Amino acid sequence: MGGDISASSMYGEGSVFRFSITTQRSLNPVSRPANSNLTPFKGADILVVDDNKTNLKILKTQLQNWKLQPLNCLSAEEALAVLADGKTFRLLITDMEMPEMDGATLAKTVKERYPELPIVMLSSIGDETKSKYPGLFSSILIKPVKQRQLCQAIEKALNPDAQPVNVTSSKQVLSADLAEKHPLSILVADDNAVNQKLIDRALNKLGYHADIVENGLQVLDKVEQQVYDVILMDIQMPEMDGLEATRHIRKNGTVQPYIIAMTANAMAEDKEICMEAGMNNYLSKPMKLAELVIVLEEAAKVVKAE
Repeated sequence: MGGDISASSMYGEGSVFRFSITTQRSLNPVSRPANSNLTPFKGADILVVDDNKTNLKILKTQLQNWKLQPLNCLSAEEALAVLADGKTFRLLITDMEMPEMDGATLAKTVKERYPELPIVMLSSIGDETKSKYPGLFSSILIKPVKQRQLCQAIEKALNPDAQPVNVTSSKQVLSADLAEKHPLSILVADDNAVNQKLIDRALNKLGYHADIVENGLQVLDKVEQQVYDVILMDIQMPEMDGLEATRHIRKNGTVQPYIIAMTANAMAEDKEICMEAGMNNYLSKPMKLAELVIVLEEAAKVVKAE
């Protein structure tokens, strides 16, 4: 791409990665920031809860740009302690996926103790709906949240009598009855514990209960013990990677599952490598939920045809 890449690292301090590429000036118009109507709420205290420090920093910066006063907490327990100290907040913004106590449990506890405090929930999974938690949340947004959506959700929470605004995320919300429409036995292969949790939860909300393994050797053991319709196969795994495991299954397996590659490499040639190894489909990381639904529906069609 006409550039270069370099890295420097110092033990105990960190690493710096640099790259440069040659590009052309974009012809697309510059995107404008969200039109904020939060001026009337300047200085409003907002309690923000997320176990991820990076997410907290991003939210804090955005809220401060809107002249709001955020207070960050790294856990639900910390947030409840802050509220118990008597400080008054105009709004609570909470992540859903947190250890010990998740966002829904936190929201229920807060509503019991502080029923007038509006709550906006942010979710990475996208399975939470307002019908599932009636009266609990002012808005539910799916990550990554766009500035405009967050701005509108805050305005709605702080001024509920204003003209209604659409704060629905453009991302597809999971359908809990997908497994009923398309029953599939699923095996997930991924050596990353966080990825395992996210994929398992997404599949559970679709109605599926998947088996999970950490590498290609375990995949081969599993397919000898049980017939799977679909394998969600990470490419880079220890001991045996996804490509090698797929080639082995295609060469030696008596029953051939529908194999979906999962990889952070999103280049066209990477997809071609997966297809050449015998995989049926491809999901790039970070996994988009709408794409997961699509590939599972496509897998179901193939399985049904066989």
